[in-house]
Amino acid sequence: MKMNRRQAIRSVALSGLAVQGETGRAAAPNDRIGVALIGCGNMGRNDVQDFQKSPEVEVVALCDVDQERLHALASVVEPRARLYGDYRRVLDDRAVNVVIIATPDHWHPLITVDACHAGKDVYVEKPVSNRVREGRAMVNAARTNQRVVQVGLQQRSGSHFQRAAKVIQAGELGDIRYVQCWIHERQGKAGVGTPPDSVPPATLDWDFWLGPAQTVPYNKQYHPGNWRNFFNFGGGRICDWGVHLVDFVHFAMGQDQPLSVASSGGKFYVTDRRDTPDTQEAMWEYPGFLVHYTHLLHNSYGNNGNLGAKPFGSYGIQFHGTRGTLFIDRNGYDISPEMQQHSEPGGIGSRSAFDDLAGVSIYYTIDGPAGRGTTSEQHLPHVSDFLRCVKTREKPIADIEAGHRSTTACHLGNVAYRLGRKLKWNAPAEEVVGDDEANRLLTRAYRSPWKLPGLDG
Repeated sequence: MKMNRRQAIRSVALSGLAVQGETGRAAAPNDRIGVALIGCGNMGRNDVQDFQKSPEVEVVALCDVDQERLHALASVVEPRARLYGDYRRVLDDRAVNVVIIATPDHWHPLITVDACHAGKDVYVEKPVSNRVREGRAMVNAARTNQRVVQVGLQQRSGSHFQRAAKVIQAGELGDIRYVQCWIHERQGKAGVGTPPDSVPPATLDWDFWLGPAQTVPYNKQYHPGNWRNFFNFGGGRICDWGVHLVDFVHFAMGQDQPLSVASSGGKFYVTDRRDTPDTQEAMWEYPGFLVHYTHLLHNSYGNNGNLGAKPFGSYGIQFHGTRGTLFIDRNGYDISPEMQQHSEPGGIGSRSAFDDLAGVSIYYTIDGPAGRGTTSEQHLPHVSDFLRCVKTREKPIADIEAGHRSTTACHLGNVAYRLGRKLKWNAPAEEVVGDDEANRLLTRAYRSPWKLPGLDG
């Protein structure tokens, strides 16, 4: 990759920081886990701070292409950590046993694959990839190198989510044929605004930030923080919150391979320049049941009747069974039983009973489970599960295969939306049946010099 003078100066500066750190710090002791964070934004900060709560962890390195973010996080997390501007130098660091990948989505696949080949275990944020084919390459790299790879789908580790899953798996709700998922919010109509393209900040290596994605001029709409609204870097709301929603459906129902998907929506509300929809619905067919997803940015009323008076509006999942309905979100769960209708001869005239013109009395009894549960910690137990597996070499609760399949379902929703037609999915082959145009959207061309082995652009 060619660098201009400005980028070269940044690269030298960051390399110098790395050299200084290496001369002043020994490798982590054998009984501790040397952890490096790649991507020092908000999610990376949350991740590494929970890793630090384990006495087994030593944060030995931090990495970001934005020096301002890198130094800001180092000052509050681990001032002694080695600082890098190139993730490949992190992978060369012998003191690093584990990497946390909290970069924008378009970087997840390549860094994960390279980390596995370098012998590192990986904690990677969701969604695992920007395209389906990338996710399969990540799974293959993990398996080939016998690496532990946990995906940041932390709801699986929350005790109230696990309790609700057991209710579903035990058949207490009866036959479940329909599941609803949603994230409904009320945001400003201006969205992320329409700032003009500009020169990137002096502290940011914009070319490296772009990495394998298509070249675009720097714009504040992308960095910091709003990149997921653009298909070049993310997948919109469905690949953000939607992956969490779909993943718990997979976890609870024991089915993670859809048969088909249809999706519709559009940019109906916001006036910014995003190319992902602000309003979208998707419907997946799984063996024996349907999953329906919606997201809104103009209204926060939830499908369960919640007014959306939470920081993120209304978010949740409802499992509709023949004996009851279970609603769950990160705050807890509620189970509403179905009612069984009964009839008996009535003792009043047919014209005297407004709801009974046949002289028959109708009443209802509960015919299903009831109950509720409050919230539980999710992220810290998820990190703890990963660290345990790093030592035992077991598969973590959100193994890369599971994360890939949940991400795949959401990518398929976007492909169906972009093409405007229903897709039939061949899960074993991971291809859309009889649709070459759709299959081309399962992959992407990497920008030179970045390459992902096995990915056909």
